[in-house]
Order: sequence, then C-alpha cells, then structure tokens
Amino acid sequence: MTAGRSTVTTDEPVRTAGDADRPARRRRRRTRLVLGAAASWLVFVAAHRVLSGRVWWWNLPDLAPPPAFLAVPVLLLAVLVLLRPARRVGVVLVVAALVLGWPCAGVNFATLWHRPAPAPPDAVTVFSWNTWYWDQLVRTGPGGEPVRDPDRFYRYLRAQAADVYLLQEYLYVDRQDFSPLPVTDPDRLRREFPGFHVAVSGELVTLSRFPIVLERPVDLRPWLDRQWPDLPPAGSSMPDYHTVKTLRTDLRVAGRVLSFYNAHLHVPITGLPSRGGGTAWDGLARYDLRAADYRALAADLADNPHPVLLAGDLNTSPAMRLIRALPDRLVDASRAIDSLYPVSWAGHGLPLWRIDWVFTTTDVTVHRYRMVPQGGLSDHRGQLVVVSIPSCRERTSCR
Repeated sequence: MTAGRSTVTTDEPVRTAGDADRPARRRRRRTRLVLGAAASWLVFVAAHRVLSGRVWWWNLPDLAPPPAFLAVPVLLLAVLVLLRPARRVGVVLVVAALVLGWPCAGVNFATLWHRPAPAPPDAVTVFSWNTWYWDQLVRTGPGGEPVRDPDRFYRYLRAQAADVYLLQEYLYVDRQDFSPLPVTDPDRLRREFPGFHVAVSGELVTLSRFPIVLERPVDLRPWLDRQWPDLPPAGSSMPDYHTVKTLRTDLRVAGRVLSFYNAHLHVPITGLPSRGGGTAWDGLARYDLRAADYRALAADLADNPHPVLLAGDLNTSPAMRLIRALPDRLVDASRAIDSLYPVSWAGHGLPLWRIDWVFTTTDVTVHRYRMVPQGGLSDHRGQLVVVSIPSCRERTSCR
C-alpha cells in the first residue's frame, strides 16, 4: 500500500513582506501630508505678515478669513495628536504659525478684562452704518427682485436714537453697470431728522444734533502713487464718490470741538469693471486706491489738534496689515465691545468677520460699543458707540 502525499489547501492569501510594510507606508504618507500642511501654513502666515498691505499682488491672499488663522492651527494640532512619528516637529510648526498669525484672527480678548466707565449725562451716542445702497435694496420680492421700502429704512435709522450718524453708501446703483447714482429724494433725510445738521460728500453723509463748525471731504488723489486721468470717470453722476472716501466734520460738543471721520474705503478686489471701464481684476489699481485712502486719512489726522472719532466701513479685516497703518494716536475701541469675536459683515446671510471699525484718540472715552443687527436692510451691522470728552471747564484751555 502506497502512502499518498496529502495536500492542504487554504483560502487565506499568501502574505509577503511588502504586504506587511503597507500600513507603515500609509502612516509615513499621512505624516508627510500633515507635516507638509503644517509647514505650508507656517510659510503662508509668515508671508502674509510680511506682504499684506505692502505689495499689490498680495491683494487676493489678503482676503484670507481671519478665523482661519486660529482654526487651521487648531485643526492641525488635533490631527497631530494621532501621529506618533515627527509629532514634535509638527507641533512646533503649528504653534509657530498660531503665534505668528494670532494678531490676524480677530479675537477680542480685551473684552474679558476691560470694564468701560459709566456714561455721563452729556455723553454722545454715535451710529455708524454702511446702508447698502441706502433704501434702494431694502428687501427682496417673491421673484428675487429688490423692493424698495423707504419707510422701513428710515424707521430703522430713527430707532437708533443717535446724536451723530455716520452713514455710508448714500447712493443708488445702476443695476446694469453698477455705477453710482444719486438718491432720488435727497430732501427726505432732512424731513426725517428735523433739527439735525447735515454734511454730504459723494456717498458719505453725516447727521448731527451738534453744530458743524468744519466740513472737509478728504480727497485721495494727492496721495496716489500714479496719476489717474480718469479719476473721477468722465460723465459720472457722482464724481466725489470716486475721489472722497472719508468725510471729516468737526462738531461743537460740550464747548469743545470733536472731529468725526466718516469713512468707506475701497475694497481690496472687485469683480466689477473699475476706473470707468478698466480691467475687472486690476489688483495694482485697487492697491493704489486703498493705500491712498489710508495716506489721505493719516495726513488729515496729522494736522488735526482736536479729539477724534473715526468710524465706518474700512473694508479691512483684522487679518489685513493696512488696519495697522492708521496713525498711532488712534486707539481701537474694540475692547469696549462685549464680544470675543466681533462681526460686522454678513455675506450671503452668514455672519463672517469684521470690516467696520471705530477708532478714537485717547482723550475720547468710549463708554459703550456694540454691533447693531441690521434687520435685513444691509449686509453690514451698524455700530453704536457712546463716547464723551472732557468739557472746557475740566481743562485748562480749549481750542
């Protein structure tokens, strides 16, 4: 009897050395990916801190959302917890990016310890707001078309009960080419606010219960890096809209002069035709305009001896270096806001970040500062601030 050779079969696949190394390769790939992301983000943040507001070709990266400077490092740190190899290197990269980018994140830590002083009886209430084409686009109809509702618009303004209103976009817009148009009933503003003094330049209007002793549109053209023969564009129905982005009004308050700067600075980038028919994405032009906005403002402030309040839509997020180009004598009033993350601009109905600001000189006391819901009237929240200045009786001299 011959013993046959038995054969054992199995369904298990034959494992090779390459199969055993596959999980290790996947781990290495994940590690390289995360470390690469951490290093790339650190390089971006460093470049942003150096280039923002200094070169025109950084205009597009300058639009980086402020929360990203906090959210991206936190997300990367969460992923690094799961990685053993090179974890220390990754943490160092991420922490460096977090520290470097922290000033750009828009977090208002000062609100945790700052307690504004109570407002005195003669405090001044100021309301600043980008109206979003005045009362032209108040609400949307059933077919998506804009429907005017001026009564609702003016009710909202009066409800703020302010002593001084700093309002932007006092204009309508041509729905075909988005060129600015004057409002159709300019007298209504005076009818709605009897007894108020009114100053208007281009799209900027300032209303005041206090007498206006000086009204000065701040022209940006002397501060441009190059000559623009088409500024303002020929045939524009609102030439000052193109050349004046800050309106200064000096008001007589408590026996002293308090200067108010009502500002709506140029946007960094626009997809619309610019300069009366120029290229749609003229990054150099937008950079030139924004730099001139800040230079013109700084030059006027340098020659102004009075207490100052600057408010408006600066089209500048906390992540943009240009916000730090304002003169040192101006102090950000944000610490008086009762919010860790102040938001003034809402795109597509979502609260995003802050591009509207209030700054004062140190001789102006900010007692209250809050963002006011816009009630669907604009894509910007209003800014309501209560301030005071020492009266002449409290000072040895007054100008």
